[in-house]
Amino acid sequence: MPAEVRTAAATALGATSFDGEFAWLSWGGTVWRLSAGSSVVYVKRASALSAERDRLAWLSGRLPVPELIGFYSAEGDEWLLTREVPGVPLYHPSIGWEPERTAARFGGILREIHSIDATTCPFGDNGAGRVFIHGDYCLPNALVVDGRLTGLVDVGRSGLGDPDDDLAAGLWSLHYNFGHGYGGHFLESYGAEPMNDRDMERLRRRYGRPARLKRSVRVDRSPAVKRGD
Repeated sequence: MPAEVRTAAATALGATSFDGEFAWLSWGGTVWRLSAGSSVVYVKRASALSAERDRLAWLSGRLPVPELIGFYSAEGDEWLLTREVPGVPLYHPSIGWEPERTAARFGGILREIHSIDATTCPFGDNGAGRVFIHGDYCLPNALVVDGRLTGLVDVGRSGLGDPDDDLAAGLWSLHYNFGHGYGGHFLESYGAEPMNDRDMERLRRRYGRPARLKRSVRVDRSPAVKRGD
């Protein structure tokens, strides 16, 4: 870890030494969880993170996203330092919900995201029918406490866009985690037009292969053990 990143992490943690553990690895980057006592920060390394940095700054106060602590360029990559947000991924077994309830809450959260005032959003395509979208709306990217949204992570592709992109990702994520049969609960809670199984499958398959590759090797990210999305 570059010296400037390590120094910033130590300052944010209020400690001269800290524990570190691998959080996840994907084609898009690598994340470490650093902790000292009850203080936790995350360090993300990738070839390009300025988009995520800029979106975190814009979303602060609009949606619950991690606090941006620092951004650095070193060793040929970019490094993003953020504070931990409370919560566990929406699918986590500790919540104790059946898949139907999880799918419904997942749809309700997405409706909340798509409803924010994005008239000043500088990211994405401000065309007809566009709303603010997450850009990779999968279960591990929505953190909750008692079912209440407490954190959205991996927002580097968020901005004005087609709501179907998030719906497709949500359907894909539910199918990956729970299998077939929960898309209807998700779409109904969101407020989408009813779809038959064939149409839901067509929309699910809209979620692209590069995004799926991202999910293949995630591991622990806070108290929750990630299962993939």
